Amino acid sequence: MLENLQPGWIAGCLGRGEQATRNALSLRARRKFDDRNVETMARADSANSVRPYCHLAPNYDDTVGVPFFRRTRRAFEKLIRRYGITFRTAADIGCGTGLFARYLNRSWNVPVIGVDISRDMLRIAARNCRGGRVCLLRQDIRALRLPHPVDLITCNFDTLNHLVKDGELAGTFRSVQANLNAGGHFIFDMLLQCGPLGKVHRYGVRYQTAQRQVTQHIRWDPTSRQVSILVSIRSRSMPRRILEAYRERAYSPEEIGKALLEAGFVIRGVHDATTLAMAGRCSPRVVIVARKK
Repeated sequence: MLENLQPGWIAGCLGRGEQATRNALSLRARRKFDDRNVETMARADSANSVRPYCHLAPNYDDTVGVPFFRRTRRAFEKLIRRYGITFRTAADIGCGTGLFARYLNRSWNVPVIGVDISRDMLRIAARNCRGGRVCLLRQDIRALRLPHPVDLITCNFDTLNHLVKDGELAGTFRSVQANLNAGGHFIFDMLLQCGPLGKVHRYGVRYQTAQRQVTQHIRWDPTSRQVSILVSIRSRSMPRRILEAYRERAYSPEEIGKALLEAGFVIRGVHDATTLAMAGRCSPRVVIVARKK
């Protein structure tokens, strides 16, 4: 069963640049990084590669975290009003540094469970959510097991795109469905395979904080449908750059829709993440509102 969907999201075929904190963030975007420079950097600094979020976590909010949170918050509030969604309990999976979990708790006055697999991100989340009714859990969302079912589960900023193996997305949707109360909602964003980076296949963004320089080199491979992200971190205290590597998979509308329906969801709406208009087949990023049957 589907509600309010545009052509391309068909039943049966549907198969994480503004100032982040005062005096803290200066953003400069640089487009079309040369692939050879990125590969050379990766080879030269392979010994300095570390686990994902190990060094990015303390810099996350001052670079990408706060700007994306603000956009996510605006979209969430509009969609909650549009669909008349109410909730008394919530969970934010892939919660990262806890900004959205803290927002749900403080602005909606509900207890919130924040789930992430990264110890480094959860360490920052504990600081951000201090004093609130936010319970933080370290779990793999593919095997999500909340202490109790909730009325609302959110999942933001490409979290689900980090599921790159076949079957992982469908399995995660089933886990989410099992942790929702009857009639509960699942609101999440995803990159689609139709040009997730817009009209380019690679670009770079540089962020300068008070203490560190963080650069993202992002490359889209349409053949494998994967986004490769190489994060370079420099600081005065580190003589050489630190590298963190990430991979994401862009999904098709058919894959997402089929997995949701088979997991026991009703798709209420699929929205372009930028405009919040009903998404067409080639929206680079979408926000999906689904309800447990």
